[in-house]
Amino acid sequence: MVGVPSSRGCNSCRKAKKRCDQKQPKCGRCIRLGEECVGSGTRRFKFHQYKPDVQTTQLITPPAETPSNDTTRLTAEFISLMEIDDDRFGFEAYGPYFFADLPRRIGSNSALDTTTSAMIASFQAIRLRKTADKKTFSLYGKALRSLQGCLSDDSQPVMLKLELVLMMMLCQVWIDNKHANKHRGVIAYLLKEAVSQGEILHSGDIRAWCLQAIYAALCDPKVELGSWFWDVAVQDTIMTRPYHYEQNLYCFELGAIGDLPVFLRDPERYLYQLKCYYNILSQERLVMKKLYEEAMVATLSTDASPACRMKAIEYASGHAGLLVQAALIGPTLNPFGVLPDYTQDSHEICDDAILLAHRCQTFRPCGASYVPELLKLVWASLDDGYRHEGLEKLMDEYAEDVQGASYLEEAKIMRLRLDSLGWSDEQRFLEEREDGPGTPPPCVIL
Repeated sequence: MVGVPSSRGCNSCRKAKKRCDQKQPKCGRCIRLGEECVGSGTRRFKFHQYKPDVQTTQLITPPAETPSNDTTRLTAEFISLMEIDDDRFGFEAYGPYFFADLPRRIGSNSALDTTTSAMIASFQAIRLRKTADKKTFSLYGKALRSLQGCLSDDSQPVMLKLELVLMMMLCQVWIDNKHANKHRGVIAYLLKEAVSQGEILHSGDIRAWCLQAIYAALCDPKVELGSWFWDVAVQDTIMTRPYHYEQNLYCFELGAIGDLPVFLRDPERYLYQLKCYYNILSQERLVMKKLYEEAMVATLSTDASPACRMKAIEYASGHAGLLVQAALIGPTLNPFGVLPDYTQDSHEICDDAILLAHRCQTFRPCGASYVPELLKLVWASLDDGYRHEGLEKLMDEYAEDVQGASYLEEAKIMRLRLDSLGWSDEQRFLEEREDGPGTPPPCVIL
């Protein structure tokens, strides 16, 4: 071995540089001289300072350079958000599928760049739990002006406009969520334009677009879901087997949910349809609740994988979606006297919502972004004040996740709208039908 001394002589012979016969217990020289024989037969090592080869060092890749211009810097910031693997702050909870292709497109459109910058700054304010600074608001205002210019430009593709409005809506949700519904109305209009122009929507984004349009129609009577909506709703992946939640759940289909804005705007006319839908919903809530609880139990293990936690978030979102529908339809039907067990049902819905909100605390803020809407609706649906104090406490806790949140005030406005429901003075839909008074109206759901 290079660099290792070959001599195994004793220390005395090595010091005198004499050949040692290595006899035991003393070598011949030590016996003749009467010296102590130490270290005979021992192999010794000599360590050398490592000097790397010049050619080897040239093969080492130098560290990557920092982004040198605005485009590469913006791209790097967006990619860093997409790579967050913490389910509490994962961008995946908000991001549609077109986000995966967004880094490649940065730099191709000024409105896209300014909107992306505003979205990054707004999301960082949520992630760091801090108040948005002047820079965040400045970027938001700049992005809003760019969006207005893009919307008024007929040469810009409608899909680009649709994507920009969704990104601005996310900024609005994170900065001040009280005015996010205005963006949803624009999304519904642009979605109609995209469908009428024959645009091909990504299969993974169809559900997100349609749910925003439904939300807008529920909040704004000016938003109408025409035949264009059902043309695109039937393309949703959940309409194909196997179903997303492993069950044939009717109340998750976009076509069924899309009927609700029509029914809820005139509950007296569509009383029978709403009652049929509520009956189906009551059965499917139990199915989804079981799946959700199984997914949540799997996350209790200390070695639960990220995929396991993401599944729990997804199933909790599905369970919350059915509870939202129940909390919306139940109090709408109650004034008409067609739900004899409404009080018991509303209390069960409230209990499930509170339990879900407590369990989802570990997923806040991004992984539990759907919980506040559920809490608001459940609070508004209870006409007897059942567990209102617990709901209000949870709403205050979740309000810390976004700026400008006033969930209790929004819930009170919902309650006022529900109080105005009931039979009209004209009783216009109770006349006898030509085919006899006992014939029920046709059900458009079943």
